[in-house]
Amino acid sequence: MASSAGLALCGQALVVRGGSRFLATSTKSSDDDVLFTYDCSTAEKKSQENKGEDGQPTDKGSDTILASTFSKSGSYFALTDDSKRLILFRTKPWQCLSVRTVVRRCTALTFTASEEKLLVADKSGDVYSFSVLEPQGCGKLELGHLSMLLDVAVSPDDCYVLTADRDEKIRVSWAAAPHSIESFCLGHTEFVSRIFVVPDHPELLLSSSGVSASLCPVCLWVPFAGEPRGGDGSASHELFCSQFWLFHLVAVH
Repeated sequence: MASSAGLALCGQALVVRGGSRFLATSTKSSDDDVLFTYDCSTAEKKSQENKGEDGQPTDKGSDTILASTFSKSGSYFALTDDSKRLILFRTKPWQCLSVRTVVRRCTALTFTASEEKLLVADKSGDVYSFSVLEPQGCGKLELGHLSMLLDVAVSPDDCYVLTADRDEKIRVSWAAAPHSIESFCLGHTEFVSRIFVVPDHPELLLSSSGVSASLCPVCLWVPFAGEPRGGDGSASHELFCSQFWLFHLVAVH
């Protein structure tokens, strides 16, 4: 789910964000390390605004960062903000590559494993892809849900796109033909807030659901079969974990 504050760590690169700003640094001590800061309020604005029946601008957003992510290698970083902008950065060294406009406010984004594309999920349930190699390129609609999307992920081989929505569903779609659905992972009883392909075990998927103050249901799946992964082979395998487990799931995403 999108949040106005967050922390991301990829290798030795660390990003802390809050409001419209983020700060990037390295966890490795070096005299050559330089802090990089960026404020979305200074980014390029849309040339045209949506207007209501009275001719006045409508749906004016703030510059608050809604979601951000690193690419797998840490070479790229991307964010979306409340003003419907997608901003792409190179991290070595830090440099803003492009500011593009998205159709609707976004809830989550991820790079493909090849780092050639960015997948962006929005509140209307759509996923758009944006080129990384052509940083000024327009977005392409890839797939859609009937409810708000809360997270998006890709398989390590880039064959599948995994999406989680507000209606308790996780969908596994073919990346080459997103209209072709491989499977659904069904079992959560609340909205699916986070999905995460397990490192070193790409055949497994972790998902979390709900926002309970003390407990958070976390499920382990074999997503390409649409089945829960349970030690006893049961139809449902749900772990009720502490807030720390949920924080870990969010932090490593």
